[in-house]
Amino acid sequence: MSDYAEDTNQTQILGHPIGLFVLFFTEMWERFSYYGMRALLILFLVAKISDDGWGWTRTEAYALYGWYVMLVYFMPLLGGWLADNKWGHVKTVVVGASIITLGHASMAVSDLQVGMDLKFVFYLGLFLIVFGTGLFKPNMSSIVGKMYSPQSKKKDGAYTIFYMGVNSGAFIGTLLVGWIGETFSWTYGFGLAGIFMLFGLLQFYFAREVFGKEATEPKPKVVNLTEEEKKVEVLFTKKDLTIAGIGGFFAISWIVDGLYSVVTRGSHFLAENLFSVDAFGKTIPIDMSTVFFLLSLVVFIYLGLSRLPRYQSIERDRLKVVFIIAFFVIFFWASFEQAGTSMNIFAKDYTNRTLAGDWGLFYKIVDFILSIAPMLVLTWVIYKLGKAIIKKYPLTILFTSISFIIIWCLVIYRVYDKLTGNSVEVDTSWFQILNPVFIISLAPLYSKFWEKYKVSGPQKFFGGLTLLAAGFGMLAIGASTIPPGAATASVSMVWLLLAYFLHTMGELAISPVGLSYVSKLAPARMLGFLFGIWYVFTGLAGKLASIMAEYSDGIAEKVGFSGFFLIFTIIPFVAGLVMLSLNKKIKSMMHGVT
Repeated sequence: MSDYAEDTNQTQILGHPIGLFVLFFTEMWERFSYYGMRALLILFLVAKISDDGWGWTRTEAYALYGWYVMLVYFMPLLGGWLADNKWGHVKTVVVGASIITLGHASMAVSDLQVGMDLKFVFYLGLFLIVFGTGLFKPNMSSIVGKMYSPQSKKKDGAYTIFYMGVNSGAFIGTLLVGWIGETFSWTYGFGLAGIFMLFGLLQFYFAREVFGKEATEPKPKVVNLTEEEKKVEVLFTKKDLTIAGIGGFFAISWIVDGLYSVVTRGSHFLAENLFSVDAFGKTIPIDMSTVFFLLSLVVFIYLGLSRLPRYQSIERDRLKVVFIIAFFVIFFWASFEQAGTSMNIFAKDYTNRTLAGDWGLFYKIVDFILSIAPMLVLTWVIYKLGKAIIKKYPLTILFTSISFIIIWCLVIYRVYDKLTGNSVEVDTSWFQILNPVFIISLAPLYSKFWEKYKVSGPQKFFGGLTLLAAGFGMLAIGASTIPPGAATASVSMVWLLLAYFLHTMGELAISPVGLSYVSKLAPARMLGFLFGIWYVFTGLAGKLASIMAEYSDGIAEKVGFSGFFLIFTIIPFVAGLVMLSLNKKIKSMMHGVT
């Protein structure tokens, strides 16, 4: 087995080794399952028991969603470590995909009528998906990079193709899983997500030899550093590890208590109601769990600050920039992730999703194009992949083909259902397909724009946060006609369309830019660790998003939904202004990195 797949005599597709396209479809099915389930989770939890939901309050549903999103981003720290030190990337992906499949299967069977309450199976399914995603998520990206030699000029193009797989899965998963869950059965929706994760696992497993030795085997435990690298390396001392252990204890206690509270619908094993504060129109009790969270933050911030002076000046400055960028990313994702919580409820209960006349016909045409066009492109890619690997990896192309035959049947049936239906009602989950569609459409334009105009990182962040704020500004305007405390309303869906468009434009100015700067600013020996820290900040932002959504009803009762969305208009914009004011300082601290 060659070290790099690029260096073997593999047949190429679009100038890249065939292994890249095996990864493309495996990642696509994992994102299909993740985003499909994400589109349904809140809707299922708040649905009435008579509609086969759980009848939870919005606050309870938001809390579960927040823990789920946070832990999905925390667990890659474990997945990266296991791959690097024990199993290698390929084996870790196989194990992760298997666990994700079991998770979706658990969620699907949890609603069966068998004479006993199977809610614990649902929670088990969520845990398995979180754990499996932690093993899967970081290692797929790593395999892409390790298929190419360090000097390869094809890496950027490879990641672009891979990113298209991510968004293709997000789009198709939300479109089909959301539709099936809302129209037919929540169980069918959750089950469908698991079926295609299984197909992704099988096609990957039977082509696992195609990725090269570098992606398959764990790295050597002993790393031979140069004398220069030894001089700048900052090891963790016993004191550092003790501090990290204390912070970890507080953080894990907070997480376990929070999960216990969700499962028991309000109970805690840590002390409650130590004191209270008034905010967002509500009296907020401060309990021991919150204190533990704050203590964990203080401990880890102290640990980071105590280690910074040990680095050489240039590395120290660049590390400061990484943490500044990661901090401001919290403002972006905490707002952006309202898409899965408050914006989802806004689409369900406060948006007029019934169209008639010319607008109904227009929606049917757009929905038809959005459903069929991506499938045609993906089918062509499968055809090219099949020609290249059918002799050597027949089972891989068999499972890939079967999965797409099923998807085509579902897409055609959905299109037929939408075209022939008497009433035109847009599914609540349909709005969430807009983000991947806009990303696929706009990403090439952004790439050209960054090449033509020299815009600094802080300026890009300002633009991204401002666009995000503008999207929520559209929602604030649209919701201005909804009276405070209203349980339902019927505002135009154009406000949601504009919001998703502007939010996606903001995402393209921040997400890939932030990841790029982490890779450029991080010392090579710390790259994996700092990417892990980046995901931790993203996970905290997801949890913060759900906490803010939990107070949406209280805020809406006082100032209406318009006032709630106005918060997300003001805070990201102010954060963007602060980032812009730091432009010169940050550029100087980057020491030539652009």
